[in-house]
Amino acid sequence: MTKRAFAVAGLSIIAVLLASCGTKDPAMVASERVAKSTEILNARKQKGALILARFVYPGLFGPVRCPGDIRLRKLVNGAPDELAAPVGFWTAYRWLLPEQKKPADPKGNLLNPIGDAKDYERAFQPIAPGTYVVTYASCELSSPNGTLKLEAGGDHDGLFSYISALEGSSTITIGEGQIVDAGYFRVQGTKTHPVVVGQEASAAEREVMREVLPGAYSSITFKKFGE
Repeated sequence: MTKRAFAVAGLSIIAVLLASCGTKDPAMVASERVAKSTEILNARKQKGALILARFVYPGLFGPVRCPGDIRLRKLVNGAPDELAAPVGFWTAYRWLLPEQKKPADPKGNLLNPIGDAKDYERAFQPIAPGTYVVTYASCELSSPNGTLKLEAGGDHDGLFSYISALEGSSTITIGEGQIVDAGYFRVQGTKTHPVVVGQEASAAEREVMREVLPGAYSSITFKKFGE
């Protein structure tokens, strides 16, 4: 057999192995989706509500995913509560970008994998009901030179920290018992003068969630920062 034939055969075997590794029993997938939906519904009992957000960074060639954390403080008389501890939560990791369409075959979408039931269950974070304002946000991007950390606001645990609301659409209200999908969270401007831009989850993203969270989807409240 020629070298070319060996190479083709090798690639074919790898492709088959990758396809088989990504294949799941439909019954197991359906069972997992029901189980994760139930876990989400039960998780809101911990603090009274849940919140999920997707951190988007406005890259040079379009928006990119930038997993990170958002720090909130309750609003008291129109200002961040400086006495109570802040509320921090990690943003979702796998999801569709605002302009991205739902792939016909999610298992084959290796470059842009979409969320499954486990991803969304992990992304919904417990939170007490109330009206909050963002006082700090950060996310990390991988680059050829290593990991790049992006920060906005000064309400962190390091030196020279300060408490101040980010500008723009930085508030959000969480109702009692709500499971809030807060959509896409963007930060524009600079670290010292950050401006929040909110956007609801896209129709394609909601379609994915409807499919993978059949038992919880109807209980989700879709909104955006600034509401």
